[in-house]
Amino acid sequence: MATSGALNGTDVFVAIEDSIGGGTYTQVGGQSQHSITLNNNPIDITNKSSASFRELLDAEGIQSIDLTLDITYNTDAAYVLLRGYAGAKTLTGYRITVGALGNMDFDAMIASFGETSPDGDKLSNSITLQSSGTIVWP
Repeated sequence: MATSGALNGTDVFVAIEDSIGGGTYTQVGGQSQHSITLNNNPIDITNKSSASFRELLDAEGIQSIDLTLDITYNTDAAYVLLRGYAGAKTLTGYRITVGALGNMDFDAMIASFGETSPDGDKLSNSITLQSSGTIVWP
């Protein structure tokens, strides 16, 4: 099947740091999709000399990532790990790999952990992460 553009969603993965601060990552198994939002909260410097137009301070402001994952797990271990991080409000490292473009690394906390467990079918989660601190771009 043909894909649109040079990037294919199949080549985008989210990994979690094996041990906090350890620098090695393991892919979160069973991802069916995820959504990444880069948030920029610019600093408004509008004043009387702005001629009634908004002005923003260049290259300043708060930047963050919100990441939502939909997962049907390949292993129980991944579920136990993420559920434990959610319950303990643990801040840990995550890595998003976008094909050959490289990795985006950041620390995040699980802000929401939704669980769906239909009778006679696989358990799945919708998880939302919110970044904290520096975002390292490729």
